Amino acid sequence: MPVLGLFAIFRSARHLSRVLWRKEAFRGLLGVTFITIAIGTWFYHQFEPTITTWVDAYYFTVITLTTIGYGDMGPTIPLTRIFTTFYVFVGLGIIAGLIGVVGEAVIEDTTQRAEKKKTERA
Repeated sequence: MPVLGLFAIFRSARHLSRVLWRKEAFRGLLGVTFITIAIGTWFYHQFEPTITTWVDAYYFTVITLTTIGYGDMGPTIPLTRIFTTFYVFVGLGIIAGLIGVVGEAVIEDTTQRAEKKKTERA
């Protein structure tokens, strides 16, 4: 029985990803997200003395952008602290935009499916 549940989740995720990919706003935000992550990864790798590997720089970038902030790493010099404060606001904007686009797509898709069922019954 759990396998059927996983299959249903996979099917729903696949359907949602197809619906989202048709939206230009989603593709644009996804591009902005990747560029922002690349910039942050480069910045932290270059300027934060406690971050010595690209993996650590990427990890810290994603944790900062999503505002999770586990606390295992943090900016230690004024330059990276100032950058991080602005970077968090950029992350909030990107996350809010993505949530908005995903929510809009789910509502539109649900409405279209309900209307389709209604016309099939009539």
